[in-house]
Amino acid sequence: MDQRLLELPGFVEGCHQGPRQKLLGWQIIAGLTAQCLHPCGSLQHIMRRYFAVRVSSSALSQRRAHMQLAPFITVMRHALRPMARQGQHPDCFFAGLLLVGIDGTQFDLLNTLQINAEVAKVATRRGEAAFAKLSASVLVELGTHAPLGVAMAFGALSEKKLCQPLWESLPEKSLLILDRYYGQAPMLQELQRQCETRSSHFLVRVRDKLNVKVQRPCSDGSAQVTVTLREREPAAVGDGELQQPVESPAKARGRPRKHPPQKVSQLTVREVRGRIQCGNGQWAEVRLWTSLSEQQASAEQLLELYARRWEQELFYKELKLQVNQGNLLAGQRTETAAQQVAAMMIACSLLAEERLAIAEVSQDKAVRQAGAVRISFALCQEYTAALFLVLQSSEGLMDRHAQGELVRRVRVQIAEAALPPRRLRTCQRKVRRPVDKWPRMMNPTSFSIPKNLAVTTIA
Repeated sequence: MDQRLLELPGFVEGCHQGPRQKLLGWQIIAGLTAQCLHPCGSLQHIMRRYFAVRVSSSALSQRRAHMQLAPFITVMRHALRPMARQGQHPDCFFAGLLLVGIDGTQFDLLNTLQINAEVAKVATRRGEAAFAKLSASVLVELGTHAPLGVAMAFGALSEKKLCQPLWESLPEKSLLILDRYYGQAPMLQELQRQCETRSSHFLVRVRDKLNVKVQRPCSDGSAQVTVTLREREPAAVGDGELQQPVESPAKARGRPRKHPPQKVSQLTVREVRGRIQCGNGQWAEVRLWTSLSEQQASAEQLLELYARRWEQELFYKELKLQVNQGNLLAGQRTETAAQQVAAMMIACSLLAEERLAIAEVSQDKAVRQAGAVRISFALCQEYTAALFLVLQSSEGLMDRHAQGELVRRVRVQIAEAALPPRRLRTCQRKVRRPVDKWPRMMNPTSFSIPKNLAVTTIA
C-alpha cells in the first residue's frame, strides 16, 4: 500500500465506505415537504435529521431526477382535500356551499443549462425575460387556504388549459368564485357544465362591454340575462394539405377581411351590477354573473361575497413568501422544480390542517367559526417547526401523554395570538414602474374603509 495514503488524516487501513444507505421515494417526498416547513436547512440536512440518512446533495438530485413527478401526484391526490366542516366552520360556506376559487400564478426558474434548453423565456419589449417560468393554476378552499388541486406547465401562463385538469378536484356542493379572466366565452360554457354535474354554482366577474339580452328582472335589482357566446374554431389542416401563402398587406388591402369560423351558443345566467366605493371616495362599477337564484342569494350578498376571492391572493402570498421564501424555485432541472411546487402544495395542506386544529382550541367563538384565516400562517409555521425539533430532541425523555400536552399548549399559545377580523381595504390599481402611459405609483397607499356598496338595478 502507498505510504502516502497511510499518512492521510482519518485513514484507517482495512476500512471501506460500506454499503450505501437505502433512500426510499416516500422519504424524499417527506423531506421536501419538511424543507418547505423549515425556514432554513438544505435537503441533505433535512434527510439526515428526519431519517438519519447521510447522503450527498448530488445523490439526492440524481434520485429526484429519476423519480419524476408521478409519485408526488399520487401523494397530492390523497393530501389535497377539503377540510372545512359546515357545522364547525360556517364562515367557510355560503348557503351550504363550500367557498373555493381558481387562479393562476407563475414561478421563476433557475438559469441552468438544462432548464434554458427545455423552457423558452418569454419575450419582452426589452428582450428576453430574466428567468424562464413555471406556470401553475391552483384550486383553493378559500376559508382554510387549503389547496385542493394543482396543474403545472412550463412557459407562459395559459389558465384556459391549466384549469381543465382541476375540474376533477372540484368538490360537490361548492361555490366557485373567479376573476374576470374566466368571464369569457371559452370558459363560461365549460364552467357551467362542470358545476351542474357536481351540484355546484359559480360567481364570476365579467367585463362591462359584453352585450346581453335581459329576460326577466328580479326584485333585488339583478336580472336573468341571455348572452351569446362566440368562440373561434381552430382551422384544421389535414395531412398532405398545403397552407396558402400569406399575402402581403398591400395586396390584401381593399379586400373584405376573412374571419375564422365561430362557434355560437346561448348561455342563461343571472347578472348582478353594483357600485363599490373606494378609499378615495370614487365609485367602481362591478358586474357579476352567477348561477345562484334570487332565493339562494340576494344581489347585495353576492357583491359582498365576491370580496372573498381575495383569499386566493393571500394564499399565493403565503405560498411564495412564507413557504418558498421568494418567487424563485431552487430546482436545477425541470423535474425537480415541479417536485418543489408539489411539495409546497402538500406543506400548505398540512399547515391548513394544523391551523384548523389550532382554531378549535381557541376560546373565541368567532375564531373557531372563521376556519384558518384568523390563525397566523407565519406563526403556525414557525412554532410547528420549533415544536418538532423539541419533540425529536426529547425522544425517550417524555412519554406520549407529556408530548400530547406539549402540543396542546403550543396550539393554545398560537390561538391566543389570533389575527383580528378582515378589514375592508382598497389599494391603488397602478403599476410600480412607468410603462407607456400607465399611471405610475411612487408611494403606495392603503386605506381602511367601511363597507359601502350599492346594487345597480337592471331594467
